[in-house]
Amino acid sequence: MRFSDGVEFDLRLNRDGDLVIYHDELLPGSEPKNERCVELLGTNELRSKGIATFDELLSKRAFTETLEGGGKTACIEFKIPHPVSRIDHDTQLNSMMELLDQMLEPLDLPERAALVYSFSPRISKVAKSSGFGLPITRLMPHLRPWGVWKVKRMVGSPHFARSSVPSIIRYLRRNSMPAMGIALEFLNSWTRWINPGVPVGLHGRSLERLNRTRAGMGAYVWPAPIELEDLLLNAGISLVSDHMNPDMVSKPDGSVRWPRPASQPLDDDWRNRLASSAGAERVDLVSEAAASLPTWSELGAERRRNIVTEQGNRMHWSGSEDNWASLAEEGLPWGSPRILGHRGAGKTHSS
Repeated sequence: MRFSDGVEFDLRLNRDGDLVIYHDELLPGSEPKNERCVELLGTNELRSKGIATFDELLSKRAFTETLEGGGKTACIEFKIPHPVSRIDHDTQLNSMMELLDQMLEPLDLPERAALVYSFSPRISKVAKSSGFGLPITRLMPHLRPWGVWKVKRMVGSPHFARSSVPSIIRYLRRNSMPAMGIALEFLNSWTRWINPGVPVGLHGRSLERLNRTRAGMGAYVWPAPIELEDLLLNAGISLVSDHMNPDMVSKPDGSVRWPRPASQPLDDDWRNRLASSAGAERVDLVSEAAASLPTWSELGAERRRNIVTEQGNRMHWSGSEDNWASLAEEGLPWGSPRILGHRGAGKTHSS
């Protein structure tokens, strides 16, 4: 949370009704699946295996104060139980939403500080029926909560092949979802030609089509290879990155890496100083910049307005410059690109 513009992590609801931070449906091991299913295990047993609960995370003031400070984003993925659990997905999602609302209610969160999403196609309907208080979206393509990673990808391939980014955006708008979470393959490489219609992408006319279609809608993309980081950010894409080493101050091409483009934006002076640095000097300069640059909430209204005006005009946001400036005073707009750390606890792509 401190090192980047925020964090992405996965939540599951266990047998005791506690939210735990874990990715996979099953714990590793050779025991029967019903003995390794997270939703069927108690909190003490999961803690004994090193699995943290969400309330433990919220007890860390270093986490909550940073999130409350503005400019940071927590992307929270609701994980769906493995079929062995025999748990109704709508019931599970509803319980998770009610509990998350209760747990975050004491915090003074800025607008757009948190986004909840899931691969479940039911998330929109459940959120509306439960009166869920946080913004939500659906992750694409649809991946099922069972099978090894290769099987999940294979089973999800037909949904990927029949979906296009414009159709996803239309679906999200109909369901009042402010951002999309999509696989990089929708936007990059030959895979974007699989989808129906004229492809969108990260360059030239395909990028213009993408930005005119989303018109300020947020976009969170994974994976985020370090060599594509600048390309994604310049396209207005927020990325969920596995490259969170604080000592990484240079990218593979030798250019400087700044991990907080949204929550602690560089000014022209620092951008030039960092770009012209190298070696040990760059390490020191990055540390100096981190200590001296204002955070998003510390920026003056004019500086925030200038940032979102440049982004909005370049990326074809809907609305007016005055509207964008108003949004910026309430919190970082969804269309502003961020770098989020991908926590991925318990991610083994196991069976």
